[in-house]
Amino acid sequence: MTALIIFIALIIGLNYIPILTKKNFPIVEKIIGRVLIAMTILLLTLLIFKLIGYRLKSFYTFSTVCWVFIISTVLFFTLFKNTKLKILMVLLLTPLIILSVLSLIMDKVTYEKKINQNSKILVSSGLFLSCGEIINITQTRLVIFDKRVDYFENLCLIGIDKIETIELDDKQAKFLIYHNGEFDSENPYEYKVESKNVW
Repeated sequence: MTALIIFIALIIGLNYIPILTKKNFPIVEKIIGRVLIAMTILLLTLLIFKLIGYRLKSFYTFSTVCWVFIISTVLFFTLFKNTKLKILMVLLLTPLIILSVLSLIMDKVTYEKKINQNSKILVSSGLFLSCGEIINITQTRLVIFDKRVDYFENLCLIGIDKIETIELDDKQAKFLIYHNGEFDSENPYEYKVESKNVW
């Protein structure tokens, strides 16, 4: 709650910079406006894809898009004059800023390993009510995406730093999951999963 109040106070403070300087920056405003529109569309597209289980392959692409969106939004709030359009844009962009900040904090990939030629196992930090980290099994789709085909969120394991595949066939897979041992003393934790035509 404190962070949200500080963020709102910062936005309000930055909105008064154009009034204090009484200067226009037409070229900079044009560039920031175009970047903001492009990043908003890209971020919305990536969030929708993420919602249906598609994640960009690179570790840093999504976080880069989020950071560029946040910076361009703050610059928009700072440099553009206060108008009805700007107030409307603030109301529309604020929920998207909160979503992008939450996406940077939660559901972040912390570990990745190939299972076979087409499948990977990803570990992501949990959401607010998650018992531990989430283990996702993904497959490459549309060249740049990893599609989640199965996931396990009820293992209550945190600090996962290594996963070994000890058995893999058409029916099932068996993994050894190495973790920090905080929530479960069994380390490595042995986990068996049915294939469900995943690999």
